[in-house]
Amino acid sequence: MKLSVVIPTFNKVALLEQTLAALARQDIEAGNSWEIVVVNDGSTDGTGDFLKTRAESGGINLVVVDPPGNVGRARARNLGARSAAGTWILFLDDDIVAPPGLLRAHLDILEAHPDCGTIGYAVTEPSLVDGPHFHYLDSRGVARLDPGQAPGRFFVTQNAAVPRRAFLDAGGFDEEFSTYGFEDMEVAFRLEDKAGVKFLSLVSPVPVHVHHHTLDQYLDKKIEAGRYSLPHLARIHPSRIREMKLHYVVDVPGEPGPGLKARLLRGFFDSGLGDMLPGIVSAWPTGGGHKPWLAGFYFQVMNLTVLRCFRKGLKETSSS
Repeated sequence: MKLSVVIPTFNKVALLEQTLAALARQDIEAGNSWEIVVVNDGSTDGTGDFLKTRAESGGINLVVVDPPGNVGRARARNLGARSAAGTWILFLDDDIVAPPGLLRAHLDILEAHPDCGTIGYAVTEPSLVDGPHFHYLDSRGVARLDPGQAPGRFFVTQNAAVPRRAFLDAGGFDEEFSTYGFEDMEVAFRLEDKAGVKFLSLVSPVPVHVHHHTLDQYLDKKIEAGRYSLPHLARIHPSRIREMKLHYVVDVPGEPGPGLKARLLRGFFDSGLGDMLPGIVSAWPTGGGHKPWLAGFYFQVMNLTVLRCFRKGLKETSSS
């Protein structure tokens, strides 16, 4: 089998239905064997019944994995990968609608470069865009790249593929990342460093993200990541922190202390002045389609706002 699409899901049955329907419309020609592996991570919203009915109805090769309760994103994806049969694993989220040709596009790259992985991205469903932060989200990572090599720090599990054997040999996702943030790029770092896997960008076709997140919800996730996941990442990948520009907010074991710019930013965030940033970006003036005025400047302020959230989470951890 060539490709296994691994999707963890938790209490998003209506969105998962859209995700699977889109996968059923993929245009991979006969002879390219592939499967979908859905890990039902303790859902209580009827996901189990839906998946049973969907598997029995045919039309797609669907494998369902049912862990005994909610195990979290990292472990759920590991369980899916271990149950997969494909040479490559394509990780998708349960709220991603794939356009026709997405799987074929991944396979074209993977078959030409069998020891590499692929990194794609997704854009927000236009009907859900009700603020400028969606334009920021849709401009991150591979969205900024041309076809070619992509750094592992851009690896996101909403639309990215890896060689299954290398992924398993590297140990899969680090299950100590039990909350939101950094578990996807962390496994990419190990694949780069230990298995020699290089990543190639997939810039089209682009799937659609059909789950709405308010600005507050997005920033709360970044605070959560700063509270729990960022300290763990700094411990196990200290050499990567500067590459990700996270040295502005977190100390790295065994590395020199923060430089002047980092000290100034930390002072700004820790003084409470940084608490103004969420209000500034939420009130940012926009034009048609909620596009931010002075978009480049807005994106820079959003970058600062995200760093402020990481720092806020870190400070909460150190004071508890």
